[in-house]
Amino acid sequence: MKTIPIKRSYTRGYEQNRVLGALLPQAGLEWVTELQSGDATRASIVLHISCNAHYTLFIPYLAQEILKRLGKSFVVFGGPESCCGSRQFNMGDPDLEEQNAKLAQLSFARVKPQLLVSVCPDCDEVFEKFRLPSTRYEIANFSALLPRYLEELKPLLGPVKRRVIIHHHTSDPARIADGANMRRVLEAIPGLEIVHIEDRFGPGIHCQTIKPMPAADQEAMFAEALALGADTLVMPYHSCYRQHLKMELRHPVEVQHYLGLIAESMGIVFDQPLKKLRLLDDLDASMVSLRPEIAARGYDESVVRSFAQNAIYL
Repeated sequence: MKTIPIKRSYTRGYEQNRVLGALLPQAGLEWVTELQSGDATRASIVLHISCNAHYTLFIPYLAQEILKRLGKSFVVFGGPESCCGSRQFNMGDPDLEEQNAKLAQLSFARVKPQLLVSVCPDCDEVFEKFRLPSTRYEIANFSALLPRYLEELKPLLGPVKRRVIIHHHTSDPARIADGANMRRVLEAIPGLEIVHIEDRFGPGIHCQTIKPMPAADQEAMFAEALALGADTLVMPYHSCYRQHLKMELRHPVEVQHYLGLIAESMGIVFDQPLKKLRLLDDLDASMVSLRPEIAARGYDESVVRSFAQNAIYL
């Protein structure tokens, strides 16, 4: 008798994004789940929110608010099921990876944008990998936008007194560019001191649950940051942010996404609910904190608990 392996379902995976996104919201962030041709007049830029970005919605929110203050025309598009195809590849369905990527690009094309930007390196990579011949818009990480608008951005930046270590990835030219772009913008923030560190590079295209930064390397990075008197470790991707948050429990070095420092400089207020839960360092306490909202939404607490274990307590 043939044994058929049991695979984790896509339904449950996207449900985790949807449920935790609802329980860890960022007030003021809104997006459309389907692009219409009528959106073209306000969509020279499409800001894409992918599935896993829903754990850290403050990041696309900050991208949204920065674009608003710069006076750029854009539309925010995405949702818990808005996947580039990376998840399908990781679950052993490479044919669905290509299908997802191409369908998404056809959707973006409805509004004829000049630029598609994401806060997720997987999306950058997969959309470029399966770029349609008819695609006329540029595909880039949000970090590529800010240097272009730097002269417009500089007058909006106030002083931030921090001593910062930059964590980034060097696996390919796109990731190297993301790190360089991040650094260039952070250098424009008055009062921000960037400290050189040797053990700051992450593996692959981003830190993640599948191939995380090894614990020994992670510890070395924070130990060196502390030895050099840094108070903040800043990073380019939501996945790195999620993985390294727990290190705040053992080191007096704050973990922050680079858009968080730009927001601080611009006076943009934002929440970090996932960080608050992770720094409780107690899954039971997290459930107590979330229980009123879980009950209000009619969720099964045991299911939410498993989602929190998977996505927050990495």
